[in-house]
Amino acid sequence: MLWHKIDMFSMKIRSDSNGISLNGRRDIGGMYTKFLMDIGLYVEDGANIMIDQGWMEQPPEAVDRDNLATESKD
Repeated sequence: MLWHKIDMFSMKIRSDSNGISLNGRRDIGGMYTKFLMDIGLYVEDGANIMIDQGWMEQPPEAVDRDNLATESKD
């Protein structure tokens, strides 16, 4: 169920982005931007819950080059 909610809000982000690109008014563009930030934080929280529960893999991260450099010296 949580995955479906995240997917639905991802579609909402896409539709709001489409709305902001087609709208010429600055005041409404600001409202869309605030909505996008709020929705993005909500989706991130849902993704973190899924990662914590093991329902979704953790996204790939950059390699810790400092750690790699110290491991190769040992």
